[in-house]
Amino acid sequence: MLLLFRKFSAKIGERDGFTLIELVMVIVIASIAFPSMITMYTSVYTNSHNAEFMTAASLLAIEQMEIILADKAGVGAGYGYAAITNEKYAAVNPPAPFNVFTRTVNVVNVNINGDPAYPAKQITVTVNHSKIPSVIIQTLITDHSGL
Repeated sequence: MLLLFRKFSAKIGERDGFTLIELVMVIVIASIAFPSMITMYTSVYTNSHNAEFMTAASLLAIEQMEIILADKAGVGAGYGYAAITNEKYAAVNPPAPFNVFTRTVNVVNVNINGDPAYPAKQITVTVNHSKIPSVIIQTLITDHSGL
């Protein structure tokens, strides 16, 4: 076995370069692998940006919902359950650098279980961006001030 290894290593040491067949094989393999690698890297780059946009849109929706819930809990003029209306939150688009997103709020008066004795408001916050699906957060609030 050792003799075979010595003969093989001696032949490798005698070579000064690559043969034409070896060079052609490397070119063929590289021409097959390189385009698929470029496609994979492009896909990874695009998807990483989409994930970043989804995260930002989710955080913008949560931020707006927290503002609305804080307004419900607030006291004074312009705060409280009755002050939560579509008109109050009509222009809620985020500032730069997030102004590539659009944020809308929809407030709908509903009755829990269809009973007018239990009024509530369904609040829907939607954040849109051209490269991702819409991010939607909904909640239901009630007025417990009379209890």
